[in-house]
Amino acid sequence: MGSPARSLPATILPDGSLEATLALPAEVPPGLDPTRDKWQVLLVASDHPLPPHRVLTGEALYAQRSNPWETFVRAADGGITYSSHRFDFVPKGASLAGTLAAPRLRWPSLLATLAMAAAPHPVQSSPAGKRTAVAQRLLGSRTALENLADGPCWNLLKTFLPRQQPPSQPKDAWWALKTSVVMSFRALAATPAEPEWTTPQRRAQVDEWTRQGVLRRGLALGCRECPAFEFYPLEEVTQHYRCRRCSADNELIHERWKTDTSEPEWYYELHPAIAELIDKNADVPLQTTRYLRQQTRGMRPLVGAEFEILRDGQPFVEIDFALAGADEIWLGEAKKGPALGESHRDTKRELGKLLDGCKTVAAHRLILATAAPQWNAATTTVARQELHGLHTVGKYAPDIYLLSAVGSAEPILELLTTAQN
Repeated sequence: MGSPARSLPATILPDGSLEATLALPAEVPPGLDPTRDKWQVLLVASDHPLPPHRVLTGEALYAQRSNPWETFVRAADGGITYSSHRFDFVPKGASLAGTLAAPRLRWPSLLATLAMAAAPHPVQSSPAGKRTAVAQRLLGSRTALENLADGPCWNLLKTFLPRQQPPSQPKDAWWALKTSVVMSFRALAATPAEPEWTTPQRRAQVDEWTRQGVLRRGLALGCRECPAFEFYPLEEVTQHYRCRRCSADNELIHERWKTDTSEPEWYYELHPAIAELIDKNADVPLQTTRYLRQQTRGMRPLVGAEFEILRDGQPFVEIDFALAGADEIWLGEAKKGPALGESHRDTKRELGKLLDGCKTVAAHRLILATAAPQWNAATTTVARQELHGLHTVGKYAPDIYLLSAVGSAEPILELLTTAQN
């Protein structure tokens, strides 16, 4: 029994939280009497699930400048539920609209939820998390960034890193300048890719990246006084320009461009945030969250990028990714190689920090992901021993899942079982 589902407008806040004003016409589910009966109202944001976490109740779910005493609210069934009738003062003879609750609610972002769960320990985006946020803004979404990391585009952009020029690229079309690598479209068109791209497809993709800001189009120009060649984006290219290194005034003439051609050739520079993500193997956590989201049923989990939990003002653990679904919060660590640490001591220390981070935010699962075919025996042995020890003394322990072969056609996800006596 209940009223039909309604669609409501929502406001997306800068931090990724949602707010909705529930200015609904007063209505009562069929068969109920508002003077005698009470019921629960459930609001769900299909792309912003909320787990039933202990901190997601009361004022945490009210929008700013709302009356926290209007009704009782809490996270449930992936959304926010609240009691149908107002709890605060209701004058005698009030209309139905004045009797029923219509709170202004907030769906906290995943980082905001984690910050509330970790209190009094602060939570903040890590440097990698900030780079990820920039890349998501350029591409439009986390999903678009995950798709970039899981396809041939990632390897194509990888050639913008120093010492990554493939032999097939023309030598006069790829340059490692003082501050970055730049290349012409000739270099991009000659880069091997699987599956193979046609030149028109590459041209369209480069134009799209340039429109988004992933790539910047410009010229590689020299200076009449110093030997430096630098990249000057299109918006800075004028007949007269100033050298970035020595500040000398220059003119845009044949002697200043990089190649001995009659006209200067356009070059492209990769956005620094994306270049750093590629250099730091960010494709592994991105491919991991893409795979995990594809495996879930129902509401797709909300994903959070890398973050740090602080103690005494200093980060004590960095988490590579977080996911929140309708039922649980997952934290994860993603590695390119098969080892969590270089030695037994390192592995135990790193795992201990991850387990501590899970406990701090009351996470349900810890995902250990690797691009290698499998985790090495040292990592799995330490993980089993730690899990067995926590279970033996009755302490908190999340479920630990091992995900291997990330980025391959068939990743393997398995629940880690405890060590045997």
